[in-house]
Amino acid sequence: MTSADNLFGVLAVDKPAGQTSRDCVNHVQRLIRPCKVGHTGTLDPMATGVLLLAIGSATRLVEFAHRLPKSYEAEFQLGVTSNTLDTDGVVTELPTAPIIELATWDLELENWRGTIQQRPPNYSALKVQGQRAYQLARQGVDFQLATRDVEIFSLETLQLEYPQVTLRLQCSSGTYVRCLGADIARKLNSDAGMSRLVRTQIGPYRLSDCVTLEQLDGRETVCQNLKPLLGLLDGLPSVSLSAKQILQLQHGVPIDPPNESFSGTVTTDPIAAMDSSGQLVAILQAQSGKLRSLRVFFPSGGQAE
Repeated sequence: MTSADNLFGVLAVDKPAGQTSRDCVNHVQRLIRPCKVGHTGTLDPMATGVLLLAIGSATRLVEFAHRLPKSYEAEFQLGVTSNTLDTDGVVTELPTAPIIELATWDLELENWRGTIQQRPPNYSALKVQGQRAYQLARQGVDFQLATRDVEIFSLETLQLEYPQVTLRLQCSSGTYVRCLGADIARKLNSDAGMSRLVRTQIGPYRLSDCVTLEQLDGRETVCQNLKPLLGLLDGLPSVSLSAKQILQLQHGVPIDPPNESFSGTVTTDPIAAMDSSGQLVAILQAQSGKLRSLRVFFPSGGQAE
């Protein structure tokens, strides 16, 4: 829903440099209280670009948005180290770092496409025994985060004029771009600090779709800039339900699959359920020959208990 009285959708914001994702959430929250606001994935304070804010009951879809691929343009300074892996941290030049040529760099990039292992930076918002990793790092605590698999769908060099290199990439959620640049440089006997990062796309939401915080001056402008929330579910299977089936789900009753595609015993993929007008009414899961609700939305945009 996009009425000013009952907001329900996605706000694509062009996050400015120097502000945290939480700053952006708070800015919008002040404009539309008591309506809920939540982000679908953070950006570092130095970064700019696409930040998706879920508005109203759309906050209940945030976990499903984490599957969406993300696209970036990132600039790195080669031949330096940084405690935070970016130029906002303590940057130290490496006097013996080799000058890296474009051909050498691009050859190494071939090893960084597909599924790779990445160790998140200590200066990150991940939690270690209940505390944010960056808080422990600032206290001088010695620790190391576990490696994890991330997916690099595409990766190319836009420009290399040593010591600056600019990359364009698309990756899975949870990828740390500043780690990627540093890791590549280390394989070439150097190191790197990220000096600029722009998130250009999340799923179907592009930077050109975004609104700036300055353009949002009240509830009405938030309403006018809401995007369809189905983009958060991009790529998920979907079904169209009858009014009777929707009513059953709203009362917590599992329904029979409308077609054989979802009649298997179990599927791990959630399913987007639409009414006859194409409005999202529920998130379902196929189990034991039935479709059971994971989330139910009332037509007004309200939420089931």
